[in-house]
Amino acid sequence: MRVIIDERQIGDKLTVGVQAEEEEVGLFVASEDVSASCAFLADEWEKFVQAVNEADREIRGED
Repeated sequence: MRVIIDERQIGDKLTVGVQAEEEEVGLFVASEDVSASCAFLADEWEKFVQAVNEADREIRGED
């Protein structure tokens, strides 16, 4: 397993982490109340990143 982001705190109570193993990318998100993890195949990860980037542009009001 390769650690991409090792449990990085991104807020007072929010942490993320990313790992890769063989053909999967694992995403971990945890807050004080709940945690979740998802495993993505390479093409799914690419689509996930595109969707997050699209949402970010929309939130920022960019075209």
